[in-house]
Amino acid sequence: MKKYLLDTNVILRFLLQDNNKYYQIALNYFKKAQQKQIVLEIIPEVLFELDYVLRGVYHLSKNKVVDILSNLLKTPYLMIENRELMLTVVEKYQRINIDLFDLYLFYIAKYKKSEVLSFDEDFQKL
Repeated sequence: MKKYLLDTNVILRFLLQDNNKYYQIALNYFKKAQQKQIVLEIIPEVLFELDYVLRGVYHLSKNKVVDILSNLLKTPYLMIENRELMLTVVEKYQRINIDLFDLYLFYIAKYKKSEVLSFDEDFQKL
């Protein structure tokens, strides 16, 4: 079975439907994944970029972005690297004013029984 790593722009066109040509192409791939004809994978870095673009470029609220990320993470036909960890990070992201990536870094460090070395004072909140 053919496998694809999704780039942020494909997810954006699918979600925003702001370019009909690309939306239709993305929709077709998502349908094929749902029908188990192909595998679509999302790596965490794409989720971070998605957060950045949706909030910074499209000016969506943090709550709306959290809903989008949560829905993607809960989509069973998408293969998502570190799905459970990312769900934890996104849930925490909704409740605390810290960057998504910083939360991810914190939880990865915790998993590896390490600490984050950073000048960012946000880590003190955790």
